[in-house]
Amino acid sequence: MEFATDPIDPVRLAHAVQAMADTSPSLGLWLLVDAALLDPARLASVLRLNGWSHVNALANTPLEAYGARGPQLLELPRDDEARAEGLQRLATIDPAAPAFSWLASGHSVADLQSCFGYLAQARHDGLKLHCRMGDARVLPTLLATLSEPQTRRVAQAIVQWQWVDRSGVEVGHWLAADAEEGTADASDHLELDAPQFAALLDASEADGIFAQLLETVSQLVPKTDRAAFHLRLQRALEAATRLHVAGNPDRLQFVVLSLTCGDDFYQHPDLSDTWKAVAQGTSLSSLMKGWSDDLWKALEGKAS
Repeated sequence: MEFATDPIDPVRLAHAVQAMADTSPSLGLWLLVDAALLDPARLASVLRLNGWSHVNALANTPLEAYGARGPQLLELPRDDEARAEGLQRLATIDPAAPAFSWLASGHSVADLQSCFGYLAQARHDGLKLHCRMGDARVLPTLLATLSEPQTRRVAQAIVQWQWVDRSGVEVGHWLAADAEEGTADASDHLELDAPQFAALLDASEADGIFAQLLETVSQLVPKTDRAAFHLRLQRALEAATRLHVAGNPDRLQFVVLSLTCGDDFYQHPDLSDTWKAVAQGTSLSSLMKGWSDDLWKALEGKAS
């Protein structure tokens, strides 16, 4: 499996978890692993080697059937050396996999499972969704879009939550706010309003495009600097949105044009009529069939 992320330095991961342990010495320290993003045999082997037991993070919820292929929760040992060695082994399974986040909590396994089940069982306008809250590509946007009652619901179980960003270097951080007046969401699932749902979709689009590029034009996908490439995809999609390019096939086509003809290809003056027609609902792919040879030569020359 390939991701639009750069590899994590295993030593840096261990240091980041150590920092949380140092700031929250009285709390339990937990690792959440999205097992769907890792080779199951290697994950099981490393956990056995570490001597670390783990539980289904979604047990006792309607999503518990994901079992070993779903998010796994394990309590990290207090011993600094044993914890660091074990984390470094886990990170070497697939350093580029956004499969790890860690958290501090004073609550039980059951309380954490209830919290994870709440986040994973998303709903929007009657539609049931499985929110991949264990995936470090999804988690930052998810936590940032929670309403105040939803944030309080998570804060009932978790004090801090951290992960490594796409660069494999920077640590993302969520900290439960100080207790304030207000009620925590009491639902057993996360109800997403239209802006929240749109934010999660927008945040995931570039990863979806990345996967499609690997399947169709893998030569356009670099082997390294994947985080920078993801940013490039995001910028292309933002430009597509400004130009009213809609629908996955046309948005994918726009990205391919950006990668092959230059990120600012759309600014070529001979494309002005194209964008006017797109804004009126005409498909970009159909309009491209009418582009002249001279226009294609100009775009290809711009790229070179």
